Amino acid sequence: MRFMRALRFMQMGEILMTFNSTGTEEDQRAEKRKSIVQLLVLMLDFVSVWLFAAGFVHLVENSGDPWKAGSARDDNFTYFDSVWLTMVTMSTVGYGDVYPQTGIGRSFMMVFIVCGLAMFATYTPYLYEFYRSRSPYAGRYERADSKKYVVVCGHITYNNVKSFLADFLHPDRGDRTSRVLFLDNKRPEPELTGLIKRYFLSVQYFEGSALNHNDLRRVQLEHSDAVILLCNKDSDDTKSEDAATILRAISVKNYCSKARLIMQLLNYKSKSFLQTIPNWDPINYRDENICISEFMYGLVAQSCLCPGFSTLMINLISTRSYIPGNEKINENFDWKSDYAYGCDHEIYTVMISSDFNGMTFPEAAEICYKQLNLLMIAVENFDNSGLAINPLPDQFTIRKECLGYFIASSYKDVCRARFYCALCLNEGIEIGFKPCKCRLEAVKKKRSNVQLIPLSEHKSPNNNESGLTRVGSIDSKSSTATDLNQLRTVRHLFSQHSTKSTSVDRGTLAGAGMSSTFDPTGNYHWAPEKKFEDVDLKDHELNNHIVICAFGDDKTPISGLSSLIKPLRASNLPYKKLKVVLLLAEKDFLLKAWKELRHFPKIRVLCGSALDRSKLKRAFINRASMVVILSNYGKRMAYKDPFLLDKEPILACLNLPQVAGKSENSKPVEFIAELVNDSNVHFLDQDNEDEPDIELHLTMKFAQGSCITATALDTLMSEAYYNDEVMTLVRALIAGANVPEYDAEDEEHSGPLQVPANALCGSQCRVIRIKAEEPSLSEHIKGKAYKDVFVELLQKFNLLCLGLHRAIDWHLDISVEHKRFVYINPPGETKIVASDYLYVIVQTSKLQPPTEVMLNKIRDTMLRKGSTPEQPADSKLTRQNKVDNESGKQQMLPIDESSSSLAV
Repeated sequence: MRFMRALRFMQMGEILMTFNSTGTEEDQRAEKRKSIVQLLVLMLDFVSVWLFAAGFVHLVENSGDPWKAGSARDDNFTYFDSVWLTMVTMSTVGYGDVYPQTGIGRSFMMVFIVCGLAMFATYTPYLYEFYRSRSPYAGRYERADSKKYVVVCGHITYNNVKSFLADFLHPDRGDRTSRVLFLDNKRPEPELTGLIKRYFLSVQYFEGSALNHNDLRRVQLEHSDAVILLCNKDSDDTKSEDAATILRAISVKNYCSKARLIMQLLNYKSKSFLQTIPNWDPINYRDENICISEFMYGLVAQSCLCPGFSTLMINLISTRSYIPGNEKINENFDWKSDYAYGCDHEIYTVMISSDFNGMTFPEAAEICYKQLNLLMIAVENFDNSGLAINPLPDQFTIRKECLGYFIASSYKDVCRARFYCALCLNEGIEIGFKPCKCRLEAVKKKRSNVQLIPLSEHKSPNNNESGLTRVGSIDSKSSTATDLNQLRTVRHLFSQHSTKSTSVDRGTLAGAGMSSTFDPTGNYHWAPEKKFEDVDLKDHELNNHIVICAFGDDKTPISGLSSLIKPLRASNLPYKKLKVVLLLAEKDFLLKAWKELRHFPKIRVLCGSALDRSKLKRAFINRASMVVILSNYGKRMAYKDPFLLDKEPILACLNLPQVAGKSENSKPVEFIAELVNDSNVHFLDQDNEDEPDIELHLTMKFAQGSCITATALDTLMSEAYYNDEVMTLVRALIAGANVPEYDAEDEEHSGPLQVPANALCGSQCRVIRIKAEEPSLSEHIKGKAYKDVFVELLQKFNLLCLGLHRAIDWHLDISVEHKRFVYINPPGETKIVASDYLYVIVQTSKLQPPTEVMLNKIRDTMLRKGSTPEQPADSKLTRQNKVDNESGKQQMLPIDESSSSLAV
C-alpha cells in the first residue's frame, strides 16, 4: 500500500499556498508567483491522483481477484505499465496495447475514466485562465544605451495612438532614434495591435499602470527622455478625468523626481493642481501641461476675429510632408495642391548667425526671406527681453546669442540661418547647410581663447545628425548646456515679472477718462457684474456680432467656456473693437455658465436651441460675423455609435444656410464647428466632393477653417517634446494675452484693480486678416507677386505676412467667397489677386496705465474746471463700431473688420 503515499502531494499544494499568502503586494513578482503556485497546485493534484491510480492497478493486476484463484497476471506487469495504462485511459486515447485483465482492475478503470474526465473538465478553465494571464505584454523593457525612448501612459486608444505616432515618428522630426513605450492597464484591441505591429521597430506595448511603481520599473522610466500622459477627451466628467491624470503625474514624480512630464488636461481650472505635483519644474525638468479646452477654444476665438486662424496654427504645429503629384491631392481640385504645399511648413528654431548681430527684426526677416528663403516670425535674446514676435524696429535689437523662430518645410533649410555669412554672400557664394570657410576660421580663433563644452557632454534630447535643433530647442553646436538653462530661466523670470501688479483704484481710472477696465491679471477686459436677466437679448438688435451655440443642460460640464470668451476680450483689443458675443443655449446651461462669464463686457444671452430655426433668426445669424457651434459634452459615453456624438452640431450647421436664405443679396454665414469624430466632417457641407477616406486636414471644411476637432491637437504633445520652447509662441498667438501657468481660482473682482506693470505697458501682437482690395493697402498688394508684397508690407507697415486665405476658384473671374483655403507661405512668384486675403502679424499696443503724476494733473484740472476732462474726439469714429453698452447694438463697418485692426 505504499502507493498511497502519492496522495501526500496534495498537501504540498496547501503548503505552497500558505507560503504565497505571506508575500506582500509591493513585491514585483507577487502576481507572477501567485499564478505559478496555482499551476503547481493543479499539477500536484493531478500527479497524486495519477500515481495513486497506477499503484492501485499494479497491485490488483499482480494480485488477481480474491474470489478467483489463479487470476493474477503472469506477463510481468510492471509499475511503469500501470502508469502508462492510467495515462492513456485518463486521456481517452486508449491504444489497447496494455489493458486490465482482472475484474477489480476493470471495475476500477471504469470509475477512473469518469473521474479523469471530470478532472480534465474541472482543470481546463484554470489552465486557460493561467494561459490567458500570461500576457505577452507583461515583460520588461531591455534598454539599449544608444537609443532614447519616451513612455506614454493614460488613455491609450487606437485613435489617440494613431494621431500621436503619425506626428511623433514623422521623418521631418529628424530624430529617428526615439522609441515609444505605451503603458496601459489593459491589453490592446485588435486595431491597436495591428497599429503597433506596423511600427514594431519603434513602438512597444506594456501592460501595467502608471500608478504602480513596479510597472514603472519594468519600463525603466527613470532612464526615459520624457513621460507623456494622454487624457480621455470624450469624457463626460472633465474634472474626474483631470484628477486621474494628475494622480498619474504624482505617481510618476514620486517614482522619479527628475522625470520630464508632458501631460494633457481637459479643464483649464485643473492647472491650479499643478502646484501639488511634487518636483514639478518647467525650467530644469522642462515639464509641460497642455490644456485641451484652453488651446481649442483659443483657436476658435481667434478664428472669430480672423477666419481660418485655427487651420493656420494647427498646420504649423503639425508635421506633414508635401508629395507633388499625389493623386489624392490633385485628382479633383487644383487648390489642394497649393493647400498641401502650405501644410508642409512647420515651425523650427535655431541659434541664428552672429552676422545678424545689431540688426532690427525687420532687417533680419527681410534678409532671411529674400536671400535664405526663410520666414522668420520671432526672436529671443539671452536677456530679460523675453520672446519678441515681429517686434518693432525700436523695440528689439538682435544680439550675439539669439534664438530665431522660422517657418520652413524642412529643418535643413533652417540651417542656412545658422551658417549665414554676409561676406560669403557678397562674394556670390551660396549659403549652404554647413559652416563656410571664414566661419570655420572664426571658430578656430574663438576656441583658442575660450574653452567650449564638448558636444558629447550635451544631454539635450533634441540633438540630431545635422546638429540642428527642432522647434524651441537650442542648437547644441552653437551654444552650451548652460546657455539652454539660462534661456529657460530668463523666460521664467520674465513671466514672473509680468505678473507683478500695482494697485490702481477703479474710480481713479474712470475719472481719468478711460473707457474700460481690466481683470486682476490685466489680460482681459472687465465689467461690473450683471444679473442674468439684464443680459437677455429681448428686443435688442445685433449686427456684426459673434454667436456661440452650445448644447446641454444644468448637468452638462461647461468645459472651459470662459476659455472661448477670454481671447475675445483680450486687453490687446481696443474696447471699441470688442464685438458683442451672443450665447444661444438652454436656460439651465446658460445659468450654470454665467457664473464664469458675469464679469466680461458686451455679453448677451438667448435661451433656446440652435436646432430651432426661429431662435437662429432671433440671433440675427445673417448679420453675424461668425457663428460658433460647440459640441455637446453631456452623456458622451452613453453613445455606442461614435458617429452620433456630433448629431447636434451637424444639424445646427445644416440649419444655418436655410435660415440665412439663398437670395442673391444674402451673405453666406461663416461658422466654425467643433466635432468629436473626424469622419463626420463631410456632413457639414452637402456639396463637398471630398473622398470618404480622406484625412481631416485635407478636407474642404478644415482647409477653409470651418471645423476643428480635439484630435487635431494631439500633435501638441509631440511638439512639446521636440519643441518645448515653441509652446510660449503658440500660447501668445492663441490666447492673445500672457497666459499664466497657474490660473487663480474664482477671484473676486472687487476692490482695487490690479494692473500688471508689464502686461499693460508692453506691446503684443496678433494675427489678423486683411483684404487685398483694402483701400489703404491695395496699391501695395493687388496684382503684385507675394515676395514683393511681403517685403513692402514689412518695410513700410511692419506687417509680417504668413500666408493667404484664397478662394478655391481664385483663377476664375467670379469666385465663391465663402469657399476658401489657407495657403501658408506661398512661393514668392505667386500673384496676389483681388479676392485674396492676407494673414499678417501686427503689433498692438495695450492701454497705458495712468502714472501718479498723470493722475495728479487730472485731479488738478478737474478741480480748476469743476468738471471731468472731456474725452478727445475720434476723427475715425465713423470707421469703427459704435457700440451701445446698454443695448448691445452695433453698426456694420464700411470696410472689412480685419483691415480696421490696422488702426490699433
